[in-house]
Amino acid sequence: MSLDLLNNPVVQILLTLCIIVVFILFCRVAKKVSLPASLKKIVMVLTLVAAVVFNVLYSKGNAVITASGDYSTATMALVGSLIWVFIFAFVLMAQTSKPTDDKE
Repeated sequence: MSLDLLNNPVVQILLTLCIIVVFILFCRVAKKVSLPASLKKIVMVLTLVAAVVFNVLYSKGNAVITASGDYSTATMALVGSLIWVFIFAFVLMAQTSKPTDDKE
């Protein structure tokens, strides 16, 4: 019964709209945070690495699905990449803190 509900196009559109609203609210909160530039650079480099890793993991997941019908590897790649999207968005939207001069 619950799977039939998720296959309803109206429910899918409403769920997508809710997720978009949550993401926008998340980004608004992130804009109020200040992070050092060095941390932002590290996360940007890790994002490049994560893109390759999740692509390889999802490719392996597709091979496992074809071979045995097991969705666990592809699901792990999908969930991991979605978590990384939120981390990347938070760091990207956060303000860059200015270094303080203690020489005064």
